[in-house]
Amino acid sequence: MSKWKNWSELENVKGTNIRNLTSMLPDFADMLAYFQVYPDRFIDYIKDPDSTFELYPFQRIFLRIMARHKKTYITATRGTSKSFLNILSMYLKCIFFPNIKLSLVAPQKDQASQIAQQNIEAIWNFLPILEKEVKSKTFAKDFTRLKFKNGSVLDIVVCSQGSRGLRRHGLSFEEIVQMEKHREVIGEVLLPLLANNRKGADGKVSKHEIHKQLTYITTASSRQSYAWEQLFAVMLDMARGRSAFVIGNDFELPVMFDQLDPDYIEEVKVDPSMSPLQFAREYISVWTGSSENSLVQLKDLEKCRVLPKAEFVASKGDHQYVVSVDVARSERKNTATTAIAIFKLIPRGNGTYFKQLVNVHTYKGNMHFEDQSIYIKELVDKYRASAVIIDGNGLGRGLIDYLVKEDRYPSYSVVNDNSYDKYKLPNSLPLIFNVMSNTKQTNASDMHNNFMTVISNHDLKLLVSDSTVKEKSREKDYEKLAEQLLPHIETSLFVDEVMNLTYVAEGNKTRIKRVSKQMDKDRYSAVSYGLWYIYLEEKKNQQKKRQILDVAGFLAIKQGRYKVWD
Repeated sequence: MSKWKNWSELENVKGTNIRNLTSMLPDFADMLAYFQVYPDRFIDYIKDPDSTFELYPFQRIFLRIMARHKKTYITATRGTSKSFLNILSMYLKCIFFPNIKLSLVAPQKDQASQIAQQNIEAIWNFLPILEKEVKSKTFAKDFTRLKFKNGSVLDIVVCSQGSRGLRRHGLSFEEIVQMEKHREVIGEVLLPLLANNRKGADGKVSKHEIHKQLTYITTASSRQSYAWEQLFAVMLDMARGRSAFVIGNDFELPVMFDQLDPDYIEEVKVDPSMSPLQFAREYISVWTGSSENSLVQLKDLEKCRVLPKAEFVASKGDHQYVVSVDVARSERKNTATTAIAIFKLIPRGNGTYFKQLVNVHTYKGNMHFEDQSIYIKELVDKYRASAVIIDGNGLGRGLIDYLVKEDRYPSYSVVNDNSYDKYKLPNSLPLIFNVMSNTKQTNASDMHNNFMTVISNHDLKLLVSDSTVKEKSREKDYEKLAEQLLPHIETSLFVDEVMNLTYVAEGNKTRIKRVSKQMDKDRYSAVSYGLWYIYLEEKKNQQKKRQILDVAGFLAIKQGRYKVWD
């Protein structure tokens, strides 16, 4: 234990008159013991007197927590410098513990390298003396490695089977919320990397050292996520008095220290591409949704997100498109949202379809029903859609009233509601499927159950996240890129809506509830209506197929027992 009880005593130890270096080792050992648990004080001790670099109080707390605990979980918002603090903490450990091997873990090599290199260079910029501790460095597009003069190594590992067999003494997971698809690799490949403890210069394992350190630095996500599972596990260890610590902050902390502009926060809050739940996660560090009775599992939704590109018009091939619409319930100006889901259906050959949600459209405000109907007909024309599914209850009925009229597009007719037959024209296109309130054919409980089944079976393919597209896109035109990203953003908002829903079983009926009332469920409704219509079509197709087979069996001619020769 350090002999210095307060900072003022250590601060004055600037030099020595002792000529024998060996006699100084006890003092060095005490200083090292102190700095290992007060890494922020080491920064104060080594920085240039003229340096303007200064750690904020919350940054000092984060560094001390990461230094003193075997498991640390930090949920922090933008502007907290969490990646910088994470890399700085690992860098200092490499100095304090010779021959230690630490790795930063991220979903993609490119992403991990970029994070590591940017923050290492920032450390060297603020504290040039720390660069002198490095013997060699490797900075590449998909790889980063620092070899320290004391034998320590700081590098990156990626979430893949290729990391199997490596050995590390500590791992730090950067944005573990993005590693939902890698939960098995983390458990089977990455955590076993910590099998061995670091040995000191004497070849022995110190019982005073914290071995196998795990650090998680992330923004908040859903309570259904793998990231939440790890947070809960660390929180339980903390509650049981083990070497674990969970801490977090919202946007007010970086705002307090001028690391975030409060005006920017207000702009983000009202941005239409930012859902209330997304804002709560990224700027208030709230883990959203419910871990109990969730409508579906987040991991199932993530497994469905495989489509790399949205479709904006019909593509060639043996498939069809359907358009599903949820008409906004609210008539308040600029708050009403109508959601439109575009499905692509590829025949499987057995009467069912491979289902893809290739685009999602929304529009807000009190757009007149006539304008809405033209907008929908334009989409039907672009995709050459075979059906338009509409919730015809309440305001939806007003939209159908315009869709059955002829304008610059032909009129549509309703295929499952005879009350609209009087509006049918000779050239009306039989496209509208009316989702009527709790009829036998369109029962709300059945739709919810069908949605749950489709997602749990991964039977609906969704667009990948916009961040995934941005990482791989080479598009230089920002307007074109924004247009490409919008369906992916809308799909993420759809996922948010679904994760905000819980189910309530009432006898043999299923009812859904919203966890946060700030989040609507327009996109979910549009998708669930479309999936139900597709389910009914699949049933019809299979029934027709069975009838054909039955007739074929009835007319079958028994093969003769003997060959007939010409």
